[in-house]
Amino acid sequence: MLVAPLAIAAILGFAFAGNASTASVPIGVTGASPALVRAAVQASQLPPNVSVHFVAGEDALKREVADGTLDGGIAVRRGHKSLGHLLIPMVAPGATPSPGFDVVDRGNALIGQEYAESLAAGLASRLYAGRLYRGTATDPAAISIQTGMVGNGGKAVLNYFAPSIAVVFLFIGSGLGMRSLLMERATGTLARLVAAPIRPRSIVWGKLLAIALTGLSSILVVWGVTAAVFGADWGAPLGVLLMCLGATAAVCGLGTFLTSFARTPQEAFAASLIVGLVLALLGGNLLPPGALPEFLQVLSLGTPNGWALVGFGRLALLHDPASSVLGPFAVLCVIALVTGGLAMTRIRRMVTP
Repeated sequence: MLVAPLAIAAILGFAFAGNASTASVPIGVTGASPALVRAAVQASQLPPNVSVHFVAGEDALKREVADGTLDGGIAVRRGHKSLGHLLIPMVAPGATPSPGFDVVDRGNALIGQEYAESLAAGLASRLYAGRLYRGTATDPAAISIQTGMVGNGGKAVLNYFAPSIAVVFLFIGSGLGMRSLLMERATGTLARLVAAPIRPRSIVWGKLLAIALTGLSSILVVWGVTAAVFGADWGAPLGVLLMCLGATAAVCGLGTFLTSFARTPQEAFAASLIVGLVLALLGGNLLPPGALPEFLQVLSLGTPNGWALVGFGRLALLHDPASSVLGPFAVLCVIALVTGGLAMTRIRRMVTP
């Protein structure tokens, strides 16, 4: 019982302590003079491990961020920038739209994105200061306030965590569903079914099919409600449907396999809950994989929920087409076949006391 709490504490510790890493974080800048960048770096108070590099052109900047040479970048666009435009990067770093600036980021380099947004705020502050007129502070100033929405209003967070949390409950629900099989075994219901001309395999398959349909319905309901009521955008509908099917199959297969080792309904409940929470932390359901240390990001690809979030992330965050999730969908199908096949080898153990 001590293993699960220690594992959860270790993952949380690595996730939050890992952000203080001293590893080098290269950030690229294009479209700004060296003097302006130096002033912006000083204003941003970037840590020593962040290095700023000049890049020739926005296309080169995007290419170097994409291939991993840089962890993030800022393209300063030419043209007139009003004082109101310059305020946006300072009061809402990363806001969309942010006139005059283009923050280039990569999905698995969230720290680089944060430092790039901080540097963009520093650039905006120096440009803003340079536009102010020198004068005295003795004359009264007329101040007008205009409110407006900047950024995405939290929709990007909802787009990620809506399918993420749905997958967590999908796993816990599948474990609890198979727990009912053990309860029927304990009460003697399965013994009477086995005595009838019904094969044990048919009993387990019937239970598994009911759990899978319930799980699929639950994740589809979450999709529909978050999209219709809260305006979440999960991405291309066909791709979302494929990921829902793949995630349901993989999670149900894994839940059935783990439950087959339980001797009592209480053991099945504990196993589904503990393993579900550990996989949720490791796979990125509660913490985005980009916020974890690199070795935990690799380990997340060993979990079905990790692969499910790869597919959902491509659809919701990168707005890729449905064809982009064929790889994650295939991996989830393999996980479902392997774990489900192993569970089927323990059918007699599952239906007999």
